[in-house]
Amino acid sequence: MTVHKTISQLANQCVLCGLCLPHCPTYQVFHTENESPRGRISLFKALADGDLNLTDELFETLDHCLGCRACENMCPSEVNYSKISDLSRQQLVQSIQTQQSVKQKVAETVLQRAPLRSLARLSNRLTGQSSLKPHYPVDNALGKVALFTGCTGELFETQTLLDGVRVLNACGYEVVVPENQHCCGAIKRRQGDLDGMYEQIHDNIESFKPYLNDCQAIISLNNHCSGQLKEYAHLIIGSDSHELNNSQAMTEHSFDIIAFLAQIFEQHCHEPHSPDFLPLEQDIIVHTSCSLKNVLHEAPLLEKVLTVIPGLKINRLDTKLCCGAAGSYRLRYPDIAGQLLDNKLQQIMGYNKSKLLVSSNLGCSLHYKQGLKKQGQDIEVVHPVGLLARQLKGR
Repeated sequence: MTVHKTISQLANQCVLCGLCLPHCPTYQVFHTENESPRGRISLFKALADGDLNLTDELFETLDHCLGCRACENMCPSEVNYSKISDLSRQQLVQSIQTQQSVKQKVAETVLQRAPLRSLARLSNRLTGQSSLKPHYPVDNALGKVALFTGCTGELFETQTLLDGVRVLNACGYEVVVPENQHCCGAIKRRQGDLDGMYEQIHDNIESFKPYLNDCQAIISLNNHCSGQLKEYAHLIIGSDSHELNNSQAMTEHSFDIIAFLAQIFEQHCHEPHSPDFLPLEQDIIVHTSCSLKNVLHEAPLLEKVLTVIPGLKINRLDTKLCCGAAGSYRLRYPDIAGQLLDNKLQQIMGYNKSKLLVSSNLGCSLHYKQGLKKQGQDIEVVHPVGLLARQLKGR
């Protein structure tokens, strides 16, 4: 079956019920059918069937989608919107010259280039800042895990990665950090460069394959990367059996750190080596990312992990709509991203007792930090493992 026929067939599964509309961020911004999931599906189908010609304006409308996958999460017909979008983007970018801002070009180049991330690590060492080591042993280890650093974390959130290592060590797990890691492939996927994405998937599988036998899990601290890693086997369907088996092993070993810690805390909560956390009598605001909710389906685990810290009072942000970060989306469409973020910031201002915002998605965290700084708000944005690391007894 051709790609166009596959797109058309998948699109036919949509019954145009419209239940997705209230959950679509761009529909809430524009209030037009073309900016809704069912509208875009109809447009993708018309393009695939040859009933519509692609224009710059039409491409931008289709490209406005943030990829939050809220529509998939609530669709009663279980329409595979992400696959329709992936295949369609691959076709569209080959047919039209897409325009990128200078900021986006620079950001996406930096994020995907391993040598530049190595330069960032060297800079950390020269300036006296902490940087990642290849191995973090622990006495009487319960097991071993491999850390997937991701693009954003390695460049901008090294301390968060180190906090994750400390918490994992405190839970009894030694941590290894495989070298020659690459971007998880989500950026290439977003760009419609599926061949580039497959290459990055292959490279990551090769980098982590030596660790799969003696590591219980591959841990990511970024929900978006976690979601991509968990879909590796699904994304490379059609490859040879050897590659498929390796991708399946990678998928089965991959965990978001929130899910992994939730499992640890539940299984070992009464054991002597279980970590203890100091109380924190404080109101916090919790942001649940789209990837954690709509892709990983692990949203409840975030609060479950945070409750190991006694005294916390949790205030929840509305999770219905995306915050607008969506990787490099905020660089490509800053007005849309800004409007979606403003909605979140208004909610945050309503919690006037909270000076701490917790988010387990590093891209979202950067987006919030920028927005809060712009508004002059003295609210700290921290990853859950950052908060756990602070409250560890005996740290």
